[in-house]
Amino acid sequence: MNYRFKDSYNIITFPTDPTEEDRGLKECCEPQLKLASLIDNASEKNDLTGVVIKASDISDTVTFSIKRCDDQIDLPLLGNVLVCPQDNLAFGFIFEWKQYLIAHGRGKYQISINYTISGVVGGYIYGTYFLDEFSISRASGTVRIYSKFDSKDQLKNIDYTSSNFEDTIRFKGYFGDIQPKTVINNLINKGRKEEKVTREDLTEYTLRTNLLSSLLTEQIRRNLRNQDECWIMDHNISNHIYFNEQVPVVIASPPEYEYFDGGRPAKMTVVFGDRIKNVKSYYNLQ
Repeated sequence: MNYRFKDSYNIITFPTDPTEEDRGLKECCEPQLKLASLIDNASEKNDLTGVVIKASDISDTVTFSIKRCDDQIDLPLLGNVLVCPQDNLAFGFIFEWKQYLIAHGRGKYQISINYTISGVVGGYIYGTYFLDEFSISRASGTVRIYSKFDSKDQLKNIDYTSSNFEDTIRFKGYFGDIQPKTVINNLINKGRKEEKVTREDLTEYTLRTNLLSSLLTEQIRRNLRNQDECWIMDHNISNHIYFNEQVPVVIASPPEYEYFDGGRPAKMTVVFGDRIKNVKSYYNLQ
């Protein structure tokens, strides 16, 4: 006789406080740089911060707050509330830094999360940011990744499908070193003459970060793993090619870390390719 049966249980996962224990080599909490323009609405000049956590029941509560670090007064939430049509337990907000620059000016800001999940009350500082007005000199030496999300994050059990969730990360690094990776397709005709059929550039770009804290490397890795559309903008004066606008890309090879003895910061390298593959010519004799 078979006495086996199956039950389903809802496993509760509580939000993770990013604050680390002090083991004697604590990383310096340098604020993340956020830039915005007072006069230009171009995406690459106006940063965002997308925040999302998962509740366990619709009766749970989650609140987001933001304040300037110099006066510790809660400011209005300026941006967009996250709505996940496929996940009513996902709580999120997309902070638009342009609105904060207009309303409250440049300076140091802090975003916090407070929650009551399954009767457990908690809260933590999500991130600290320094907001400044966009300029070529202020953005110099930085790379900006802008991502949109439209699929399910299995690790956090958050379904972003049709949510329009978006986020940006700006950090010290370099994006470029373009390699055309041209694919050449020729044929040899009856006269033993080689002729072009198609030529296509499957361009590759390399992203190299400066030494970054584990907080930033994990944020970049999580962003790249979960995003469905990605644009990158580089602001390095030494770049072989200056990008006039952000480049739509896909990951061509996964992130790799480079570690250094005696210190915690690490570097990351990621290879990207063009998302839009239309750099092609072909034989078109009618």
